[in-house]
Order: sequence, then structure tokens, then C-alpha cells
Amino acid sequence: MITVQDIVTLLEGLAPPALAESWDNVGLLCGDRAREVTNVLCSLDITEQVVAEAAERGAQMIVAHHPVIFTSISRITEDDATGRILRAAIRHDIALVCMHTNADCAQGGVNDALAAALFLTNVGNLEAGENGMLGRVGDLPKEMGPREFALYVKECLRACGVRFCDGGRPIRRVAVGGGACGKMMDFAIAKGADAFVIGDCSYDLMQRAQTLGLTLADAGHFPTENPVTAAFAEQIGGAFPALRVSVSERHADCIQFV
Repeated sequence: MITVQDIVTLLEGLAPPALAESWDNVGLLCGDRAREVTNVLCSLDITEQVVAEAAERGAQMIVAHHPVIFTSISRITEDDATGRILRAAIRHDIALVCMHTNADCAQGGVNDALAAALFLTNVGNLEAGENGMLGRVGDLPKEMGPREFALYVKECLRACGVRFCDGGRPIRRVAVGGGACGKMMDFAIAKGADAFVIGDCSYDLMQRAQTLGLTLADAGHFPTENPVTAAFAEQIGGAFPALRVSVSERHADCIQFV
């Protein structure tokens, strides 16, 4: 019998909680550690739609990146989304596991999945974050101009759009930071990156990057982090071949473009 705790032990071995940033909330956030698991659903977020999908699939566990419980909660009711998500998960006895900044830092986690999605080679650590393990940097398959690179990122990540600033030079060395990683720009430059792919970017960061000769590409939070869901599924399925493990087919980027 495979239990919730067996899968939590596997995941925390791959992405130890000690790698998480000090402000984060990771691990088993809801559920029974002794519950038998035969079916796991992986998703970037745990939304009402994802919990419903898990219930329909007969999944006993959802493994996600973003914590479903992040800020303090004073009540669990049907009056807000967090309450509805938790009540539904408890009602269907679905365990909720979240691997957030520990998965950002871990080998084979968010940023390695992002680097792989962009087909980077010679991938190394960007050495950012509290523990010096956040972010990755590697080489493109071929040299590209800034606009060609932005289109390449859009295609590789299946993003609806990519905002970028032109750093004014050809791109071969690329740093990546899934999600909101603009604060890591100086680490990207220190590692010799010609471009930096992130998920959330402000106007002032774009301006600063351009003045420093760095092409900064904002491909969106969801597209830069969602590749890790397939990595979660592969890792769990590889360790427990008897399990049914799938990636959510309903969860999608909440941001749209016109």
C-alpha cells in the first residue's frame, strides 16, 4: 500500500523543505498522512476546478507548486475560494501537497524544468535566493537576436505572449527564473547571461535591464512555472509505477491577451 506520507517522503527527498525560503509554506498542507493513494493529480495551483477534477478522476492526492494555504486563515467557509477549496478537498478526502520555493531551488525542480523546456545546455546554478540555489543559467541551441529569442520562448513555453526589452546584443547564454524572479537580475548578469527569462516583470526592471545590455523576457508566471507539473508527475510515477499519475487538463493560465 502506498500512502500520502510515502509520496510526501519522496517529494521532500527530491525538494527538501530546508531549501524553501523562510517566508514560505510547503509540504502536506491538508490531509491524512496514512491515507492510501492509488491516483495522484499534479497541477501548478490548487483551484476549485482542480479539486473537482481530482475528485472526478478518483485521485486521493493533489501535488501542486503554489501553496493553497499561504497567508493566515481565520475561518474555512464557503464564503471565499480558499475555504471552498479546503472544504471540497476535505469532503473528498484529497490530500494537498505543495512544493513551492523548495521546488524552485531543487535539482529537477521548477527552474531545471524551465531550462529543459527552453532546450538549454551546460545548465548551472544561478546561485540566487536565501540558500544560493535559486535560478539556472545555460546555453541556447544556437545564437539568436532578441526578437527571435522572444518568439522562441513563446513557442517553447506555449505562452500567449512574451514581453521583452531588447538588450542590443546577440543571445547565447540565458538565465531563467520561473515566476517572479526579477530581483535576480544581477545574478543573471554576473553569470554572463545575454538574456533572462522570468514570469513577472515591472516597467522599471525592463528599463534597467535594457540599460545593462540584458534582454529581459517576461513569459508570464504560469508558462514559466507550469513545466514543473510534468516533472512532478514523472518523478512520482517513476518512484511508484503502480500509481496512476496525471497532470491537470483543466488548469490554465488565468491571464489572457487580446
